[in-house]
Amino acid sequence: MATQAQMDRLVGKALFSAEFRALLLADPEKAARSLRYRLTEPQVARIRSLSAKELESLAAEFVEATDLNSPLHGISFW
Repeated sequence: MATQAQMDRLVGKALFSAEFRALLLADPEKAARSLRYRLTEPQVARIRSLSAKELESLAAEFVEATDLNSPLHGISFW
């Protein structure tokens, strides 16, 4: 079972990497194994319930919000 912190890292990596995002959506278990995590069936089901369009949109917003050249940089948490 992946911990909450591991699930956060899994989704976080998907926000930064389009390639990993595609893998996560296509094969959540393989994506998790690439980070040496094991998912439970409910965790796999939760990931499978994610909308590719919504995840893409969230990733774009995250990149914009953390871009040093973005006018939204003031909301950065780093």
